[in-house]
Amino acid sequence: MISLDDINKFRFRFVIQVRYSDMDMLGHANNAVYLTYLELARIAYFREINESGSKDVALVLAHAEMDFKIPLTPGTKPVVRMRTTRLGKSSVTIENIITDEADERLFFSASTVMVAVDTKTGRPVPIPDNEKQKVIAYEPTLD
Repeated sequence: MISLDDINKFRFRFVIQVRYSDMDMLGHANNAVYLTYLELARIAYFREINESGSKDVALVLAHAEMDFKIPLTPGTKPVVRMRTTRLGKSSVTIENIITDEADERLFFSASTVMVAVDTKTGRPVPIPDNEKQKVIAYEPTLD
């Protein structure tokens, strides 16, 4: 279970703007938009790690396990934090949390698994070693 006790393990942070269109009838962010928030942050995360990533291999979401803690409401300035916790042959496991700007409240946590696929065939492929090395260099707390 991911908690605020682990906040120092998360090097990457990405500020999200909660939009009016993200809200549901109860006045908080609809549960479906959380995956969009993670997607936006994940794109920025991998750009920061590896700006010149392979065009032949793409990471696609294969699994997501989510815990909704506190609803995101208008006026909240959420921050997505993420870190790679496991590098497999063709998969990457990423821990994700959404906190407030001061990192005092945990709104959401998730564990996602991304799988490397060949962009031409759509089939799983090994993650290129040079890209693995960039993740390892970026993530000093990689388990």
